[in-house]
Amino acid sequence: MSAISTSSLALRWRALPPNLRGILWVGFSGVLFALLNVFSLIPAQHLNSYVMAFLRYFFGSLFLLPIIFHRGLYGSLRTGRVALHVSRGALHTAGMFLWFIGLPLTTLASVTALGFTGPIFITIGAALFLGEDVRLRRWIAVIVGFMGAMIIIRPGVGDIGIGALCILASTPIFSASNLISKALARTDSANTIVIWQNITIVLFAAPVALWFWETPTWADLVWFVAAGLCGTLGHLCQQNGYQLADITLLQPIGFLSLLWNALLGFMLFSQRPDVWTFVGAAVIFGSAMYISHREAVRRARIKTAGTTPGPAA
Repeated sequence: MSAISTSSLALRWRALPPNLRGILWVGFSGVLFALLNVFSLIPAQHLNSYVMAFLRYFFGSLFLLPIIFHRGLYGSLRTGRVALHVSRGALHTAGMFLWFIGLPLTTLASVTALGFTGPIFITIGAALFLGEDVRLRRWIAVIVGFMGAMIIIRPGVGDIGIGALCILASTPIFSASNLISKALARTDSANTIVIWQNITIVLFAAPVALWFWETPTWADLVWFVAAGLCGTLGHLCQQNGYQLADITLLQPIGFLSLLWNALLGFMLFSQRPDVWTFVGAAVIFGSAMYISHREAVRRARIKTAGTTPGPAA
């Protein structure tokens, strides 16, 4: 492709409304994360979960080297919020450990569906730790969301899947990480946030991975290179989307991830998620959308009034 046509495409891209560009960035990140799941699931059949979490981010970091060389190490890491970056890295590492434990023990569709509970945990965290006054309608939405998760897990119907529980446990941790990421986006670039994320996770995961070390095969390393590429590009796309559009607007795009993961799981691993996975996902997603809507209404009222945050319905 010629430089002129590339420049023309770039101009057309920048001419799009920021919200639309944000939606497209996040939509593409969903495809990349679905591929990340696929490439991670293959070695997950036999390799230790902690080793996998370390290798996924170690190889992902390699794809950030061109950015670091271009901007310089100081320019890539320059931030006034080191403590927040490190805290996010620690949280994300814990979530990744749980996620990699659960990944080979459940279907890709269930992994994605349970991930939709993020806004539910954000609401609970806002009430418990931030002192936010959450009113009845949002608490009802939280309860409905957990009912959706129980539809997927179905305790009492059969053996409760350890994999599903690990994925569910990782979700509030990832939600906290995403909230910190959104706060960091106000001052730091997408590249800086993702570089800090990769470096801190590699450093936090390395001691645990060494303790449980299992030497991967050459084939495993190929899958980790592919997973690292998709993961790094996915986070860069997602972070760019967060900086362009409100996270509430981006919530519906996440539902497409269920379709990608269900399709890839069926085609590549013969995974057949039952109808209850999709029913539960729809319930969770409806609850999450309502919570996000009420949060958007609350912020709009605050902005209009020009006052500090008040109760959220």
